Amino acid sequence: MRRCRPSPIPALLALAVLCAAGTARADEPSVIEGPAEVVDGGTLAVDGRTVRLAGIVAPGPRQKCLDGNLPWLCGAAARQYLRGLVGDQRVRCEMLRPGIAECRAGGADLGAAMVRDGWAVTGPDGEAYAGLEREARAARRGLWEKAP
Repeated sequence: MRRCRPSPIPALLALAVLCAAGTARADEPSVIEGPAEVVDGGTLAVDGRTVRLAGIVAPGPRQKCLDGNLPWLCGAAARQYLRGLVGDQRVRCEMLRPGIAECRAGGADLGAAMVRDGWAVTGPDGEAYAGLEREARAARRGLWEKAP
């Protein structure tokens, strides 16, 4: 009886795919900069790449919040606030991991500004912004102005 040996081809194909994936990540820039388009209160498009601001969670573009019993478009307000922070300045983003970056405009940390001014909350990886969120809540800035 003849023994069957597994073909090395599937293993070689898997290795080739892994190598290609590793090369693609090595080619990604660690810093991107240029004019930015604000996608929503926590997302920018810079130099043709979409990045989320690290350390924050902002309301989505169509998200509504409540002012008492009345809904208001807090997501649109957060987006507009980030637009004001960016203005026509060049934005510089340091990539922390794919799609997530710390971004600055005019030297200001955009994630910190969004939390400090109450238009975003601290995300799972944003422990550095926790004090800013407490201050924004206490001062009832941004989203917290109309919060119960």
